[in-house]
Amino acid sequence: MRFKYFIVLIFLTCMFIPYAVSSAEENTLNYALSQGKFKGLLRYSGQYRDSNLHLLQDGTSTNTSNEKKQQYSALGGYLGYETAPIYDISVGATLYTSQPFGHNPDDRSGLGGLYEENGEQESYTFLGEAYVKYEIDDHMIKVGRQEMPDYRFVSLSDIRMTPYTHEGAVYENTVFNKLQLNFAYITKMKERNAEKFIDMASAAHISESKISLTSRYDPTDYDNGFYNGSKKEMTMAGLTYSTDALTVEGWNYYVDDFINTVYLYGQYNITPAHSDLALSLSAQYANQSDVGDQIAGNVDTWFYGLKLQAVINRTTLFIGFNEVDYNENSYDGGTIFVRWGSPQMFNSFQVQDSELAGTQSYGIGAQYQFDQNSIIPGVIMRVRYGDYDMPNSLSKRFARQDRTETTFDINYAFAKGSNIGNLSLDGLSIQFRVAFNDYDTDYDFQAFIDKHNFSASSVTDDFIDTRLYLNYKF
Repeated sequence: MRFKYFIVLIFLTCMFIPYAVSSAEENTLNYALSQGKFKGLLRYSGQYRDSNLHLLQDGTSTNTSNEKKQQYSALGGYLGYETAPIYDISVGATLYTSQPFGHNPDDRSGLGGLYEENGEQESYTFLGEAYVKYEIDDHMIKVGRQEMPDYRFVSLSDIRMTPYTHEGAVYENTVFNKLQLNFAYITKMKERNAEKFIDMASAAHISESKISLTSRYDPTDYDNGFYNGSKKEMTMAGLTYSTDALTVEGWNYYVDDFINTVYLYGQYNITPAHSDLALSLSAQYANQSDVGDQIAGNVDTWFYGLKLQAVINRTTLFIGFNEVDYNENSYDGGTIFVRWGSPQMFNSFQVQDSELAGTQSYGIGAQYQFDQNSIIPGVIMRVRYGDYDMPNSLSKRFARQDRTETTFDINYAFAKGSNIGNLSLDGLSIQFRVAFNDYDTDYDFQAFIDKHNFSASSVTDDFIDTRLYLNYKF
Protein backbone atom coordinates (compact mmCIF):
# COMPACT_ATOMS: atom_id res chain seq x y z
CA MET A 1 0.00 0.00 0.00
CA ARG A 2 1.41 3.38 -0.97
CA PHE A 3 1.87 6.13 1.60
CA LYS A 4 -0.72 8.47 0.08
CA TYR A 5 -3.39 5.77 -0.01
CA PHE A 6 -2.69 4.96 3.63
CA ILE A 7 -3.23 8.58 4.64
CA VAL A 8 -6.42 8.85 2.60
CA LEU A 9 -7.76 5.69 4.24
CA ILE A 10 -7.15 7.07 7.72
CA PHE A 11 -8.86 10.38 7.00
CA LEU A 12 -11.84 8.66 5.39
CA THR A 13 -12.18 6.60 8.56
CA CYS A 14 -12.19 9.75 10.65
CA MET A 15 -15.11 11.17 8.65
CA PHE A 16 -17.31 8.80 10.61
CA ILE A 17 -16.06 10.05 13.98
CA PRO A 18 -18.52 12.37 15.78
CA TYR A 19 -17.03 15.84 15.76
CA ALA A 20 -17.39 18.29 18.65
CA VAL A 21 -17.21 21.91 17.48
CA SER A 22 -14.73 23.96 19.50
CA SER A 23 -15.30 27.56 20.47
CA ALA A 24 -14.36 30.28 17.98
CA GLU A 25 -11.95 31.82 20.48
CA GLU A 26 -9.90 28.65 20.72
CA ASN A 27 -9.69 27.99 16.98
CA THR A 28 -7.39 30.89 16.13
CA LEU A 29 -3.74 31.07 15.15
CA ASN A 30 -3.00 33.33 18.10
CA TYR A 31 -4.49 30.77 20.51
CA ALA A 32 -2.59 27.90 18.86
CA LEU A 33 0.76 29.64 19.18
CA SER A 34 0.30 31.23 22.60
CA GLN A 35 -1.16 28.12 24.25
CA GLY A 36 1.25 25.61 22.76
CA LYS A 37 3.65 23.54 24.84
CA PHE A 38 7.44 23.38 24.87
CA LYS A 39 9.39 20.29 25.79
CA GLY A 40 13.07 20.17 26.48
CA LEU A 41 15.86 17.95 27.68
CA LEU A 42 19.37 18.95 28.66
CA ARG A 43 21.57 15.86 28.86
CA TYR A 44 25.14 15.09 29.71
CA SER A 45 26.17 11.56 28.83
CA GLY A 46 29.53 9.87 28.97
CA GLN A 47 30.51 6.29 28.20
CA TYR A 48 33.84 4.60 28.75
CA ARG A 49 34.65 1.06 27.63
CA ASP A 50 38.07 -0.56 27.96
CA SER A 51 37.40 -2.91 25.06
CA ASN A 52 39.96 -3.87 22.45
CA LEU A 53 38.09 -5.80 19.77
CA HIS A 54 34.40 -5.52 20.55
CA LEU A 55 32.44 -4.48 17.45
CA LEU A 56 30.17 -1.46 17.84
CA GLN A 57 26.47 -2.18 18.06
CA ASP A 58 25.71 1.09 16.27
CA GLY A 59 28.49 0.85 13.70
CA THR A 60 28.44 -0.45 10.14
CA SER A 61 32.18 -0.99 9.87
CA THR A 62 34.03 -4.13 10.95
CA ASN A 63 37.16 -2.09 11.61
CA THR A 64 38.06 -1.67 15.26
CA SER A 65 40.23 0.86 16.99
CA ASN A 66 43.84 0.02 17.80
CA GLU A 67 43.30 1.76 21.12
CA LYS A 68 42.03 -0.39 23.94
CA LYS A 69 39.74 2.32 25.31
CA GLN A 70 36.59 3.55 23.57
CA GLN A 71 34.67 6.53 24.88
CA TYR A 72 32.58 9.62 24.34
CA SER A 73 31.59 12.58 26.46
CA ALA A 74 28.86 14.89 25.21
CA LEU A 75 26.34 17.55 26.12
CA GLY A 76 23.07 17.88 24.23
CA GLY A 77 19.41 16.93 24.27
CA TYR A 78 16.38 18.38 22.52
CA LEU A 79 14.03 21.34 22.34
CA GLY A 80 10.54 20.90 20.93
CA TYR A 81 7.28 22.79 20.57
CA GLU A 82 3.72 21.70 19.76
CA THR A 83 0.95 24.19 19.10
CA ALA A 84 -2.41 24.08 20.80
CA PRO A 85 -4.98 22.47 18.48
CA ILE A 86 -7.03 24.38 15.92
CA TYR A 87 -10.09 22.31 15.11
CA ASP A 88 -8.28 19.40 16.80
CA ILE A 89 -5.21 19.77 14.55
CA SER A 90 -1.81 20.73 15.96
CA VAL A 91 1.71 20.86 14.57
CA GLY A 92 5.02 20.22 16.27
CA ALA A 93 8.77 20.09 15.75
CA THR A 94 11.78 19.04 17.81
CA LEU A 95 15.46 19.80 17.34
CA TYR A 96 18.00 17.30 18.70
CA THR A 97 21.71 17.88 19.22
CA SER A 98 24.86 16.31 20.64
CA GLN A 99 28.07 18.28 21.15
CA PRO A 100 31.46 16.99 22.29
CA PHE A 101 32.12 17.99 25.88
CA GLY A 102 35.23 16.90 27.70
CA HIS A 103 37.76 14.40 26.40
CA ASN A 104 36.90 12.78 23.02
CA PRO A 105 40.09 11.53 21.31
CA ASP A 106 39.77 11.20 17.52
CA ASP A 107 41.58 7.89 17.38
CA ARG A 108 38.92 6.07 19.39
CA SER A 109 35.40 4.99 18.56
CA GLY A 110 32.58 6.96 20.14
CA LEU A 111 30.13 4.14 20.91
CA GLY A 112 27.07 5.91 19.56
CA GLY A 113 27.07 9.19 21.46
CA LEU A 114 28.53 11.36 18.70
CA TYR A 115 28.30 11.38 14.91
CA GLU A 116 30.84 8.81 13.70
CA GLU A 117 31.13 9.26 9.92
CA ASN A 118 34.50 7.90 8.74
CA GLY A 119 35.45 7.05 12.31
CA GLU A 120 35.46 10.64 13.54
CA GLN A 121 33.75 12.00 16.64
CA GLU A 122 31.81 15.10 15.67
CA SER A 123 28.79 17.04 16.84
CA TYR A 124 25.42 16.78 15.13
CA THR A 125 22.16 18.73 15.10
CA PHE A 126 19.05 17.63 13.26
CA LEU A 127 15.31 18.16 13.01
CA GLY A 128 14.12 14.85 14.40
CA GLU A 129 10.42 15.77 14.66
CA ALA A 130 8.25 17.78 12.27
CA TYR A 131 4.65 16.58 12.26
CA VAL A 132 0.95 17.34 11.98
CA LYS A 133 -1.35 15.74 14.56
CA TYR A 134 -5.12 15.29 14.54
CA GLU A 135 -6.63 14.13 17.84
CA ILE A 136 -10.25 13.88 18.90
CA ASP A 137 -11.86 11.69 21.55
CA ASP A 138 -10.31 8.22 21.19
CA HIS A 139 -8.59 8.75 17.83
CA MET A 140 -5.15 10.13 17.05
CA ILE A 141 -3.42 10.58 13.68
CA LYS A 142 0.12 11.85 13.39
CA VAL A 143 1.99 12.39 10.12
CA GLY A 144 5.64 13.33 9.62
CA ARG A 145 8.88 12.93 11.54
CA GLN A 146 8.12 11.87 15.10
CA GLU A 147 9.10 9.93 18.17
CA MET A 148 7.47 6.49 18.27
CA PRO A 149 8.14 5.48 21.87
CA ASP A 150 6.05 2.38 22.51
CA TYR A 151 5.60 0.20 19.43
CA ARG A 152 7.92 -2.55 20.72
CA PHE A 153 10.30 -3.33 17.80
CA VAL A 154 9.80 0.28 16.70
CA SER A 155 10.79 2.51 19.63
CA LEU A 156 13.16 5.22 20.84
CA SER A 157 16.01 3.05 22.17
CA ASP A 158 17.10 6.19 24.01
CA ILE A 159 20.33 4.88 25.54
CA ARG A 160 22.84 7.37 24.13
CA MET A 161 22.59 11.14 23.52
CA THR A 162 19.52 11.20 21.26
CA PRO A 163 16.85 8.59 20.43
CA TYR A 164 15.67 6.96 17.23
CA THR A 165 12.98 8.96 15.46
CA HIS A 166 10.86 7.77 12.53
CA GLU A 167 9.07 9.30 9.58
CA GLY A 168 5.61 8.27 8.43
CA ALA A 169 2.03 8.16 9.65
CA VAL A 170 0.50 6.57 12.76
CA TYR A 171 -3.08 6.03 13.84
CA GLU A 172 -4.03 5.11 17.41
CA ASN A 173 -7.54 4.00 18.40
CA THR A 174 -8.73 3.57 22.00
CA VAL A 175 -12.49 3.47 21.31
CA PHE A 176 -12.96 0.02 22.80
CA ASN A 177 -12.66 -0.43 26.54
CA LYS A 178 -9.25 -1.86 27.61
CA LEU A 179 -8.20 -2.23 23.95
CA GLN A 180 -5.78 -0.09 21.95
CA LEU A 181 -5.20 -0.43 18.21
CA ASN A 182 -2.05 0.94 16.56
CA PHE A 183 -1.33 1.29 12.86
CA ALA A 184 1.65 2.88 11.15
CA TYR A 185 3.22 3.30 7.75
CA ILE A 186 6.89 4.13 8.31
CA THR A 187 8.97 5.33 5.38
CA LYS A 188 12.25 6.24 7.08
CA MET A 189 14.04 6.41 10.40
CA LYS A 190 16.97 8.30 11.90
CA GLU A 191 19.45 6.34 13.97
CA ARG A 192 20.76 7.61 17.29
CA ASN A 193 24.06 9.04 16.10
CA ALA A 194 23.15 10.22 12.59
CA GLU A 195 22.08 13.37 10.77
CA LYS A 196 19.80 11.94 8.11
CA PHE A 197 16.80 9.65 7.71
CA ILE A 198 17.25 6.38 5.84
CA ASP A 199 14.82 3.72 4.64
CA MET A 200 13.85 0.78 6.82
CA ALA A 201 15.93 -1.80 4.95
CA SER A 202 19.11 0.29 5.06
CA ALA A 203 18.49 0.92 8.78
CA ALA A 204 18.61 -2.85 9.38
CA HIS A 205 22.32 -2.82 8.41
CA ILE A 206 22.03 -5.86 6.15
CA SER A 207 25.52 -7.21 5.49
CA GLU A 208 26.40 -8.65 2.08
CA SER A 209 28.98 -10.98 3.62
CA LYS A 210 26.36 -12.62 5.86
CA ILE A 211 23.92 -13.15 2.98
CA SER A 212 26.53 -14.72 0.73
CA LEU A 213 26.97 -17.54 3.24
CA THR A 214 23.36 -18.70 3.14
CA SER A 215 21.51 -17.69 -0.02
CA ARG A 216 21.38 -16.13 -3.45
CA TYR A 217 20.97 -12.37 -3.66
CA ASP A 218 21.38 -9.43 -6.03
CA PRO A 219 24.88 -7.93 -5.55
CA THR A 220 23.82 -4.71 -7.30
CA ASP A 221 21.70 -3.91 -4.22
CA TYR A 222 24.88 -3.55 -2.15
CA ASP A 223 27.58 -0.92 -1.87
CA ASN A 224 30.71 -1.35 0.26
CA GLY A 225 29.17 -4.47 1.74
CA PHE A 226 25.86 -3.00 2.92
CA TYR A 227 22.40 -2.62 1.38
CA ASN A 228 22.05 0.40 -0.89
CA GLY A 229 19.19 -0.68 -3.16
CA SER A 230 15.68 0.69 -3.63
CA LYS A 231 14.05 2.26 -0.59
CA LYS A 232 11.84 0.03 1.55
CA GLU A 233 8.98 1.02 3.88
CA MET A 234 7.43 -0.69 6.89
CA THR A 235 3.72 -1.30 7.53
CA MET A 236 2.95 -1.93 11.20
CA ALA A 237 -0.17 -3.04 13.09
CA GLY A 238 -0.55 -3.67 16.79
CA LEU A 239 -3.21 -4.64 19.32
CA THR A 240 -2.96 -4.28 23.10
CA TYR A 241 -5.59 -5.58 25.53
CA SER A 242 -4.97 -4.66 29.15
CA THR A 243 -6.70 -5.19 32.49
CA ASP A 244 -5.37 -5.08 36.04
CA ALA A 245 -4.59 -8.79 35.87
CA LEU A 246 -3.78 -9.44 32.22
CA THR A 247 -1.97 -7.75 29.32
CA VAL A 248 -1.91 -9.29 25.84
CA GLU A 249 -0.16 -7.73 22.84
CA GLY A 250 0.17 -8.70 19.19
CA TRP A 251 2.33 -6.83 16.65
CA ASN A 252 3.16 -7.27 12.98
CA TYR A 253 5.91 -5.41 11.07
CA TYR A 254 6.17 -5.83 7.29
CA VAL A 255 9.10 -4.35 5.36
CA ASP A 256 8.67 -4.51 1.58
CA ASP A 257 10.79 -7.20 -0.17
CA PHE A 258 12.72 -7.81 3.04
CA ILE A 259 11.12 -9.26 6.17
CA ASN A 260 7.92 -9.82 8.13
CA THR A 261 8.10 -9.85 11.93
CA VAL A 262 5.39 -11.15 14.26
CA TYR A 263 5.76 -10.33 17.97
CA LEU A 264 3.50 -11.62 20.76
CA TYR A 265 3.63 -10.64 24.41
CA GLY A 266 1.59 -11.56 27.47
CA GLN A 267 1.73 -10.76 31.18
CA TYR A 268 -0.39 -12.12 34.02
CA ASN A 269 -0.38 -10.37 37.39
CA ILE A 270 -1.14 -12.04 40.71
CA THR A 271 -1.74 -9.98 43.85
CA PRO A 272 -2.65 -12.17 46.83
CA ALA A 273 -5.21 -10.67 49.16
CA HIS A 274 -3.90 -9.09 52.39
CA SER A 275 -0.32 -9.37 51.15
CA ASP A 276 2.49 -6.99 50.17
CA LEU A 277 3.57 -9.44 47.50
CA ALA A 278 2.80 -8.89 43.80
CA LEU A 279 3.77 -11.51 41.21
CA SER A 280 3.83 -11.33 37.42
CA LEU A 281 4.54 -13.96 34.79
CA SER A 282 5.46 -12.76 31.30
CA ALA A 283 5.99 -14.57 28.02
CA GLN A 284 7.15 -13.37 24.59
CA TYR A 285 7.56 -14.87 21.13
CA ALA A 286 8.70 -13.48 17.77
CA ASN A 287 9.05 -14.93 14.30
CA GLN A 288 10.85 -13.39 11.31
CA SER A 289 10.61 -14.57 7.70
CA ASP A 290 11.69 -13.19 4.35
CA VAL A 291 9.14 -11.70 1.93
CA GLY A 292 8.98 -10.46 -1.65
CA ASP A 293 12.30 -10.10 -3.46
CA GLN A 294 14.27 -11.28 -0.39
CA ILE A 295 16.86 -8.51 -0.47
CA ALA A 296 18.49 -10.08 2.61
CA GLY A 297 18.30 -13.60 1.25
CA ASN A 298 16.78 -16.33 3.39
CA VAL A 299 15.32 -15.19 6.72
CA ASP A 300 13.65 -17.86 8.85
CA THR A 301 14.11 -17.50 12.59
CA TRP A 302 12.38 -17.00 15.95
CA PHE A 303 12.93 -16.31 19.63
CA TYR A 304 10.91 -16.77 22.80
CA GLY A 305 11.24 -15.80 26.44
CA LEU A 306 9.79 -16.32 29.92
CA LYS A 307 10.09 -14.05 32.93
CA LEU A 308 8.91 -14.25 36.53
CA GLN A 309 8.91 -11.09 38.66
CA ALA A 310 8.08 -10.51 42.33
CA VAL A 311 7.58 -7.16 44.05
CA ILE A 312 7.66 -7.04 47.84
CA ASN A 313 7.23 -3.57 49.27
CA ARG A 314 10.17 -1.64 47.72
CA THR A 315 12.08 -4.68 46.47
CA THR A 316 11.75 -6.15 42.96
CA LEU A 317 13.18 -9.55 42.01
CA PHE A 318 13.12 -11.24 38.60
CA ILE A 319 14.39 -14.26 36.70
CA GLY A 320 14.20 -14.61 32.92
CA PHE A 321 15.08 -16.90 30.03
CA ASN A 322 15.43 -16.27 26.29
CA GLU A 323 16.31 -18.51 23.36
CA VAL A 324 17.03 -17.49 19.76
CA ASP A 325 16.83 -19.97 16.90
CA TYR A 326 20.02 -21.25 15.28
CA ASN A 327 19.45 -21.84 11.57
CA GLU A 328 22.39 -21.96 9.19
CA ASN A 329 20.03 -21.47 6.25
CA SER A 330 18.87 -18.11 7.64
CA TYR A 331 20.60 -14.73 7.57
CA ASP A 332 23.47 -14.62 10.07
CA GLY A 333 22.51 -18.05 11.39
CA GLY A 334 19.10 -16.90 12.64
CA THR A 335 20.02 -13.58 14.31
CA ILE A 336 16.92 -11.42 14.94
CA PHE A 337 16.71 -8.05 13.17
CA VAL A 338 16.15 -5.43 15.92
CA ARG A 339 17.62 -2.25 14.39
CA TRP A 340 14.38 -0.19 14.37
CA GLY A 341 14.21 0.26 18.15
CA SER A 342 15.03 -1.49 21.41
CA PRO A 343 15.68 -5.25 21.44
CA GLN A 344 12.70 -6.84 23.15
CA MET A 345 14.46 -9.79 24.78
CA PHE A 346 13.96 -10.02 28.53
CA ASN A 347 17.71 -10.51 28.98
CA SER A 348 18.86 -7.57 26.88
CA PHE A 349 20.79 -5.64 29.50
CA GLN A 350 23.66 -3.19 28.95
CA VAL A 351 25.42 -4.84 26.01
CA GLN A 352 22.43 -5.47 23.80
CA ASP A 353 23.31 -8.53 21.72
CA SER A 354 20.97 -11.17 23.13
CA GLU A 355 19.32 -11.32 19.66
CA LEU A 356 22.32 -13.16 18.15
CA ALA A 357 21.74 -16.54 16.51
CA GLY A 358 21.48 -19.52 18.84
CA THR A 359 21.74 -17.51 22.07
CA GLN A 360 20.30 -19.08 25.19
CA SER A 361 20.35 -16.50 27.96
CA TYR A 362 19.51 -16.68 31.64
CA GLY A 363 19.01 -13.50 33.64
CA ILE A 364 18.36 -12.67 37.28
CA GLY A 365 18.08 -9.30 38.97
CA ALA A 366 17.10 -7.34 42.05
CA GLN A 367 16.07 -3.73 42.56
CA TYR A 368 15.45 -1.69 45.70
CA GLN A 369 13.95 1.79 46.07
CA PHE A 370 14.78 3.67 49.28
CA ASP A 371 11.90 5.54 50.88
CA GLN A 372 11.89 9.26 51.58
CA ASN A 373 12.86 8.76 55.22
CA SER A 374 15.96 6.67 54.52
CA ILE A 375 19.59 7.77 54.44
CA ILE A 376 19.45 8.10 50.63
CA PRO A 377 15.78 8.98 49.97
CA GLY A 378 14.34 8.12 46.58
CA VAL A 379 17.45 6.37 45.29
CA ILE A 380 16.88 3.24 43.19
CA MET A 381 19.61 0.60 43.11
CA ARG A 382 19.58 -2.37 40.75
CA VAL A 383 21.84 -5.33 40.00
CA ARG A 384 21.43 -7.78 37.10
CA TYR A 385 23.33 -10.86 36.01
CA GLY A 386 23.07 -12.51 32.61
CA ASP A 387 24.64 -15.70 31.27
CA TYR A 388 24.71 -15.89 27.45
CA ASP A 389 25.32 -19.39 26.09
CA MET A 390 26.24 -19.01 22.41
CA PRO A 391 26.67 -21.63 19.67
CA ASN A 392 30.41 -22.25 19.67
CA SER A 393 31.20 -25.78 18.48
CA LEU A 394 33.63 -26.02 15.55
CA SER A 395 30.88 -27.51 13.37
CA LYS A 396 28.83 -24.28 13.54
CA ARG A 397 29.96 -21.55 11.17
CA PHE A 398 28.03 -18.85 13.09
CA ALA A 399 29.84 -19.65 16.33
CA ARG A 400 30.35 -16.92 18.92
CA GLN A 401 31.94 -16.57 22.34
CA ASP A 402 30.00 -17.33 25.51
CA ARG A 403 29.83 -14.40 27.90
CA THR A 404 28.43 -13.27 31.22
CA GLU A 405 27.40 -9.77 32.20
CA THR A 406 26.95 -8.22 35.63
CA THR A 407 25.41 -4.73 35.68
CA PHE A 408 24.88 -2.22 38.48
CA ASP A 409 22.58 0.83 38.26
CA ILE A 410 22.04 3.74 40.62
CA ASN A 411 19.19 6.14 39.75
CA TYR A 412 17.93 9.25 41.46
CA ALA A 413 15.24 11.70 40.34
CA PHE A 414 14.65 14.80 42.43
CA ALA A 415 11.18 14.87 43.92
CA LYS A 416 8.65 17.48 42.83
CA GLY A 417 9.24 20.67 44.79
CA SER A 418 12.95 20.01 45.34
CA ASN A 419 15.11 23.09 45.09
CA ILE A 420 18.39 24.74 46.01
CA GLY A 421 17.50 28.23 47.18
CA ASN A 422 15.33 29.65 44.40
CA LEU A 423 16.56 27.08 41.85
CA SER A 424 13.99 24.36 41.18
CA LEU A 425 15.33 20.83 40.72
CA ASP A 426 12.11 19.40 39.27
CA GLY A 427 12.99 17.30 36.23
CA LEU A 428 16.61 16.65 37.23
CA SER A 429 17.74 13.02 37.37
CA ILE A 430 21.03 11.17 37.65
CA GLN A 431 21.88 7.66 36.50
CA PHE A 432 25.15 5.77 36.86
CA ARG A 433 25.60 2.38 35.22
CA VAL A 434 28.51 -0.05 35.06
CA ALA A 435 28.65 -3.48 33.42
CA PHE A 436 31.30 -6.17 33.72
CA ASN A 437 31.40 -8.37 30.61
CA ASP A 438 33.45 -11.57 30.68
CA TYR A 439 34.01 -13.40 27.37
CA ASP A 440 35.22 -16.97 27.08
CA THR A 441 38.40 -17.22 24.98
CA ASP A 442 39.18 -20.90 25.53
CA TYR A 443 38.66 -21.80 21.87
CA ASP A 444 40.91 -22.88 19.02
CA PHE A 445 40.34 -19.73 16.97
CA GLN A 446 42.73 -20.87 14.25
CA ALA A 447 40.57 -23.94 13.69
CA PHE A 448 37.54 -21.69 13.16
CA ILE A 449 39.54 -19.53 10.76
CA ASP A 450 40.67 -22.55 8.75
CA LYS A 451 37.26 -24.20 8.60
CA HIS A 452 34.86 -21.26 8.23
CA ASN A 453 37.05 -18.31 7.16
CA PHE A 454 36.25 -16.93 10.60
CA SER A 455 37.30 -13.30 11.19
CA ALA A 456 39.71 -12.99 14.10
CA SER A 457 38.76 -9.31 14.43
CA SER A 458 35.36 -10.38 15.79
CA VAL A 459 36.94 -11.95 18.88
CA THR A 460 36.05 -9.96 21.99
CA ASP A 461 38.11 -9.34 25.10
CA ASP A 462 36.64 -8.85 28.56
CA PHE A 463 35.68 -5.25 29.21
CA ILE A 464 34.06 -2.89 31.70
CA ASP A 465 31.38 -0.56 30.33
CA THR A 466 30.71 2.57 32.42
CA ARG A 467 28.01 5.17 31.70
CA LEU A 468 26.81 8.37 33.33
CA TYR A 469 23.60 10.25 32.49
CA LEU A 470 22.56 13.64 33.85
CA ASN A 471 19.11 14.62 32.57
CA TYR A 472 17.14 17.78 33.11
CA LYS A 473 13.67 17.77 31.57
CA PHE A 474 11.58 20.91 31.29
